[in-house]
Amino acid sequence: MKLPKTLKPAQAAIGIGLLLLVGGLGWWLVGAGAAPPPPPRVIAVATGKAAIKDLPYRVEAPGSVQPVVSVAIRARVDSQVDKVLFEDGAAVKTGDLLFKLDARAIDAMVEQAEATLARDSASLVKAKRDVERFTGLVAKGTTAKVTLDDAQTTADMLAATVKQDQANLDNLRAQRSYYDILSPATGRVGISGVRPGTVVRAADTGTPLALVNQMSPIYVTFGVPERYIPDLRAAGSNATVEATLQSGSVISGGNVAFIENTVDPQTGTILVRALFQNGDEKLWPGTLANVRVTLRMDKNVVAIPSDAVQNSQRGTFVFVVENGTAKVREITAARTVDSETVVTSGLNGDETVVIDGQLSLRDGARVDIKPQVGA
Repeated sequence: MKLPKTLKPAQAAIGIGLLLLVGGLGWWLVGAGAAPPPPPRVIAVATGKAAIKDLPYRVEAPGSVQPVVSVAIRARVDSQVDKVLFEDGAAVKTGDLLFKLDARAIDAMVEQAEATLARDSASLVKAKRDVERFTGLVAKGTTAKVTLDDAQTTADMLAATVKQDQANLDNLRAQRSYYDILSPATGRVGISGVRPGTVVRAADTGTPLALVNQMSPIYVTFGVPERYIPDLRAAGSNATVEATLQSGSVISGGNVAFIENTVDPQTGTILVRALFQNGDEKLWPGTLANVRVTLRMDKNVVAIPSDAVQNSQRGTFVFVVENGTAKVREITAARTVDSETVVTSGLNGDETVVIDGQLSLRDGARVDIKPQVGA
């Protein structure tokens, strides 16, 4: 469709009027419907306080309970079990009789050795009397010197025989003691591996007759990273240890008793043993525990709630609330003690830090501090 090349004056006036009318109406509509700019968003957060305080320097590690003394009892002679004189799991003391073996054969050998010793001892007494008698006769010249020498030789031989007899008797008596098996330690005995009538042999290397574990005192063994070695050595026996069992029981009063002399190259940890008195036997050999070692008390450190600490690609930071605004503050966190984090740089100790709601925050965001429950 072609437009006319020229418009009449009346037609041009009408077109211009329509354009002005439409343009004015558009501007009116835009002005009437425009919304005001939205107010800044306020984010609800929970906060905590930084503080300067004294905090313990602690190390935590998994550990296990181990007896200081654990003895597997085995027979030292071949015999038959005559009596088992304890109940499984009973408390025992050093020297308590646990097993009696059939000792009739060794008793007969002991009696024979005693008789042999008595006979040879009597012969020695007679030989010594002969030496004394021949000594007097030789002095009077009524007996040849060789007779005295023979008597002295006989006495010396009998003296040696008596010593041999005594040694043989002592050996048999020592062997006889193996037939009465005593507890080597004070603690608890396990399940008896044999019953009366069982034949035991000294060469058996299988299941022992019983196992005795010392219960008091007792070790809790754990491994700590090698970077703590200087602090462990500096603390020495002053380092206090507490063990938390899987039941939730907390056993305190332990002290570092032993530090291994070699670091495990595969794990980078060093073995440590803490000694607990364990008079109530709450620590049981073989149980697992979470070990907490307090090496020292650090004075006047800056501490914040651990929930405030955030991590990013640039490092560790917290949100600090100043005049209703959250500001990002980069920090250096040294360690965590219970629910608090020790900060070595970035905070002075009087700041208010955000502990909940950080995911919605940006640097400079407005915040509304939620009241704390129970506050």
